[in-house]
Amino acid sequence: MKLRFIAFMLMAALLFCPTGPLWAQQDDISQEQLKETEVKPEGPVLEFLEKENTALSEKIQEKIGNGTIDPNNQASMLKELGAEAKGVLTRSAEMRKTIKEPVQRLILDMEMVTLGSQSGLVPEVIAIIANWKGDMREAMIITAAQRLQMMKVPMSEEFDALLKELQSSKDPQIVQVAERMLNPFFRSPEGKAFPAFPAGKKTIDDKDLNLERFKGKVLLVDFWATWCPPCRAEVAPLVSVYNKYKDKGFEIIGISFDKDRAEFDKFVKENKMDWAHYYDGKYWDNEVGPTYGIQSIPTMYLLDGEGKVITTDLRDGKLEKELAKILK
Repeated sequence: MKLRFIAFMLMAALLFCPTGPLWAQQDDISQEQLKETEVKPEGPVLEFLEKENTALSEKIQEKIGNGTIDPNNQASMLKELGAEAKGVLTRSAEMRKTIKEPVQRLILDMEMVTLGSQSGLVPEVIAIIANWKGDMREAMIITAAQRLQMMKVPMSEEFDALLKELQSSKDPQIVQVAERMLNPFFRSPEGKAFPAFPAGKKTIDDKDLNLERFKGKVLLVDFWATWCPPCRAEVAPLVSVYNKYKDKGFEIIGISFDKDRAEFDKFVKENKMDWAHYYDGKYWDNEVGPTYGIQSIPTMYLLDGEGKVITTDLRDGKLEKELAKILK
């Protein structure tokens, strides 16, 4: 799904009226209509996306190579990616005016919403979304919100207004995602109390699933599944860190999104994941996940002994670095 920017000269005006549509009439394509249509880029849209994606990738790699961008510095990445992405959005706006097929405009717009939000270009993304109504507008808002959150880009009051629109959606899942995105805890969990687990749940050892079990401990809450490749990649480091720090006051509770108990049990046993686990076999309908609005895995929260969130940035060796500071 994609952008509907007009010309670069309109950009300044959009900053003052970011939610106004760029064309006189908003596009509207329903989910039902999409089911009857082959959704793939074609013709000018395909050529544009291939050309721009290749050029953008080459520029970013070049800047990483010459040290202009530090791939481990998110602020640096956002700044440089944003500068390059603005040019792509401007060019797509001009090209979009020539696209007559609504589905092709949709594809272009969603690609630009994704690029813009991952690049921290919030006003520009809002302007793109303003070109749509109905199902696709909702889809674009959700896509942008998830990318902005992933990149830790602050959401403006104007973007919050879009999320509030979704609270009246006919789709309960969209309502749930919107409410999570608007919740101050999920916006910035660091330093805040971790919400209690749903009442009445038990871990696979038949003990109550609650934070009281781990009071006084540094606790990692890990939402994961055996079928998730990034989750599996984190297992060996987790086992190593657990064995190193478990006698110093560190514990893990795994919240599984698996649906095959035999596969889950086998994986946990073979990998010596000797910590507490919650399993209900309900896949994405996991009964603990909704409390925390889990939309993707792995998702991790590191809590202090009082149940407050220390950090969620824990992958790629960062967990051990945190524990080394806390549990000396």
